[in-house]
Amino acid sequence: MRWNCGRPTGAGSRLRDTIHLNSGRACAKPMSAEIESLSSDMNTRRPGGGGTSPMLVAFAVLGLLLAIYAHWRIGQFVDRSDRVRRQVVELRAAQGRLAGQLTTLTTRLETSNTALRSELRGLQELPAQLAVLGRGVEELRARTEAPQRAWARAEALYLLDLAERQLYIDRDVGTAIAAMEAADARLASFNDPAIAQVRRLLAQDLAALRAVPLPDLAAVLARIAALEDGVPTLPVLGVPVTRGPRTDKEPEPTGAFGRAMHRIAEALRSLVTLKRVDPSTSRLVTQEEQSLRRQHLELLLFAARVAAMQPDGAAYAQSLEAAGTWLTQFFDPSSPEVAAARAEIEALGSANVEPARPSIGAAAHQLQRLMDAGATTP
Repeated sequence: MRWNCGRPTGAGSRLRDTIHLNSGRACAKPMSAEIESLSSDMNTRRPGGGGTSPMLVAFAVLGLLLAIYAHWRIGQFVDRSDRVRRQVVELRAAQGRLAGQLTTLTTRLETSNTALRSELRGLQELPAQLAVLGRGVEELRARTEAPQRAWARAEALYLLDLAERQLYIDRDVGTAIAAMEAADARLASFNDPAIAQVRRLLAQDLAALRAVPLPDLAAVLARIAALEDGVPTLPVLGVPVTRGPRTDKEPEPTGAFGRAMHRIAEALRSLVTLKRVDPSTSRLVTQEEQSLRRQHLELLLFAARVAAMQPDGAAYAQSLEAAGTWLTQFFDPSSPEVAAARAEIEALGSANVEPARPSIGAAAHQLQRLMDAGATTP
């Protein structure tokens, strides 16, 4: 037999397990020692040999460990199987509950679908019912609003007629505008398409009236009133027949002698009066004539003031022209008061108290035709 340090070859190959168990021995042992150990091992394997083989012990221990491990693994498998069975039972119970709930939900869903279908059938009929109801409401509204609409049209027509009278008869542009605005507001209170054309024409008339330049009548009337107040102080042309009372008061003398001489002087002055007069103005005028001339001038200015209030442009210009002529003929032109009055009259004559009035009435005519035709809102 031949030996190698790595593994045996030849006939000694069947003894490699025994040799490996005794691997503590060195490979370089002497051959005799190895033979002796081999002989002892073979003797121990003989039947009836003394002692227990370590290999059998190892196998026995290994088998025991494997049995313990297998028992532990089988126990774990059994426990896991029990848990799986319990989970399966729980899942089956949950499945049963879910099946019951699903059945209940299915029943409810079918009931809800049935109710929804019935409601949908009712909703399909609802538009027709709403249309019938809407027609009824519109008919009731038309019957209710027809008298109110007719009354509103009559009020608007009256206001438009009032505006025309204020403009053409009273020549009051501001009142005419107010009346037409009230008529438009009355027509706008109802949603009436039939009067749309009337409102358009009314808007055009209002725009034309608002474009009219309104004079400052308050200032004109105040200036004429100031002229009237100054007429009593204007000197009349001519020589007064009697001297009026003295306006300048001299101081009363003191003492009895002084008072007597003052009275004698007053008596002599009242007997004889000396005054240089112009031959062109040497005409004698009495107190009554002076008062008459002043009153006539006041009347002419009052007529001009009334014409401005109306306003009447022609009468206003004619009255001022007559006042200026009367002032020139019968009042002293050399007096500063007369000259100032003449200049004021000329300035007032240039004031336009009656501006051009636009032509209105188209809206009233259209509304009258609409009312005569008996048109109603559709």
